[in-house]
Amino acid sequence: MSTFELKAVGYYADFIVYPVIIVGLGVTSFMTGEPVDLLKWVGAIAAGIAVWTFAEYLIHRFVLHHLVYFRDLHGMHHNTPTALIGTPVWMSMALLLVAVVLPSWWFFGIAIGSGFSAGMVVGYLAYTSAHHILHHWKMTPGTYLYRLKHQHALHHFRHEDGNFGVTSLFWDYVFGTAIASARRRKSD
Repeated sequence: MSTFELKAVGYYADFIVYPVIIVGLGVTSFMTGEPVDLLKWVGAIAAGIAVWTFAEYLIHRFVLHHLVYFRDLHGMHHNTPTALIGTPVWMSMALLLVAVVLPSWWFFGIAIGSGFSAGMVVGYLAYTSAHHILHHWKMTPGTYLYRLKHQHALHHFRHEDGNFGVTSLFWDYVFGTAIASARRRKSD
């Protein structure tokens, strides 16, 4: 076990802790005593998910590939993609609280801010789940997950300077960092 590898309980904690946080944020939205416009609340969740995709891209491209501690951690992941390497849940929760929940409550109020934060957490949970699945499950060729795994493998094994989105390559296309497979380039 490397110094960056988590014990199984630490690695899998995200899959238990974050669904509880999502539910907690949802309950918080409706326990504030503020009237909640359901359409705005659902919109805040959708906005949180959308903003997460951009944050995922930026974090992967600039933090995980350039900032010292995180670059080393991510480098270990590139070298041993099936190892249980990840961000400890206490660290991601602290970052979530400081960078997402508190500012969202400040700008949007607790009800809508909790909806936005829940959307961000749903996005993070989708990312961490997809990333785990891509590295640990066998995929059936031709399926969506197989294509997602192939796109992620291009990032890992062919060209680390592209395909930074794990759950979506939308921002890679926007910023010109999407990597096409050799098979796809031949057909163009």
